[in-house]
Amino acid sequence: MFEASLDSAGILIKIIDALATIIDIATFKVSSAGLTLKAMDPSHVAMVNLELPKSAFKEFKSDKTLPIRINLTDLNRFMKRGSAGDALDLSLDQKLNKLKLKFKSGKSTRTFSLNLLTEEEEEESPTPSLDFNAKLSLNTADLQRAIKDAQIVGDFITFSLTEEVLTLEASGDSGNVTIEVEDFIDRPSVKEKQSSMYSLEYLADIIKASSFAGTVNIEFSSEMPIKFEFPIDPEGKITYLLAPRVEEEEEEYEGIEAEEADNEEDALDEDEAEKEDE
Repeated sequence: MFEASLDSAGILIKIIDALATIIDIATFKVSSAGLTLKAMDPSHVAMVNLELPKSAFKEFKSDKTLPIRINLTDLNRFMKRGSAGDALDLSLDQKLNKLKLKFKSGKSTRTFSLNLLTEEEEEESPTPSLDFNAKLSLNTADLQRAIKDAQIVGDFITFSLTEEVLTLEASGDSGNVTIEVEDFIDRPSVKEKQSSMYSLEYLADIIKASSFAGTVNIEFSSEMPIKFEFPIDPEGKITYLLAPRVEEEEEEYEGIEAEEADNEEDALDEDEAEKEDE
């Protein structure tokens, strides 16, 4: 059994829209603690992790942990038929294998039933264990403006951080763009200068989370994935990991999973070297 309700559908409409730009098909997990989702895009360049605790809802009931596998493009179309001012009730019909969405405004009620996917659930990708050398917090408006500026000239953007300045740079046939940001929410934490390049196409989708989050926490290291964490009031969050662009051989991306494997291989090499020294 799963039932949940919101006084305003607006925040969930925006969350689903942000997820659907990255992920086509995903499995939500509902439990007594709330709703979560962890998925990777088809190319394994980006990973998204959603956490919505039960406190984010007016009411939330789930008697056991349940998977809800769904086409996010279809869900996004359904959700966009609601308005921010609508109340929203969610419920799961396990017999018919449908997710029911009920939008209520005044004396009007509109009910949509979305077919769930029945194919076998894919194994959930573990979140990579990464140690980042650069950490900062920004207003999402500053990041959104920088990404739009960079898109004028190029397809990729380089993040560089020192203790005082975040520099964002892009270039293309028409010219160059450089953005320097010094207005941090908290003083950045950085171990010497860090610099890495990422896809603007993916970042343009990721920054859609700015529609419901006023701030963003960013972590990255040179030539490693970048992490964006957008808080969702009161205790939720949506987190993205984006692989770096690497200009080696014929590959553009190492991918999230490859980066973790490289870290593990480096650790094994260090262990072997220590044994030889002994």
